[in-house]
Amino acid sequence: MEAALVAGAAPAGAAGLTVRGAWLITPKTAAGPAGFQAVAAFAAGGVFITIGSDEDGTGLGEWTSPSKGHFAFTYLNFHFGSDGSLSNTVKVAAAGTFKAKSLTGHATLTAVDPTGNPLFPPQHFSFTGKRIAIESP
Repeated sequence: MEAALVAGAAPAGAAGLTVRGAWLITPKTAAGPAGFQAVAAFAAGGVFITIGSDEDGTGLGEWTSPSKGHFAFTYLNFHFGSDGSLSNTVKVAAAGTFKAKSLTGHATLTAVDPTGNPLFPPQHFSFTGKRIAIESP
């Protein structure tokens, strides 16, 4: 019975073309690969969650699909020092397009210290992504 449930399972929102679901994201800079990957989840109600392979922390934000096959999101990620105090806040704003199992887009990353001062100039990325598929156990 369990195998039948997994085999018949479909991603959230499978009834229509939607970006909802979980994606493996590969960012790139103008110089080449960014050196990390991320998992991004587009949840019902516009909730956006992401984790990256390069830093501790979870990014939380909002997403929208302004038109068929398009998406945009913004998220914040707090980073803390070894003493537990806020070290910096990262903000990423992105937009792109998607098909059933792939997406592409561009993003801008900014970071500020606890008082709101920029830590470096905005960083720009392009990215690709593949929908994470449900697999049988």
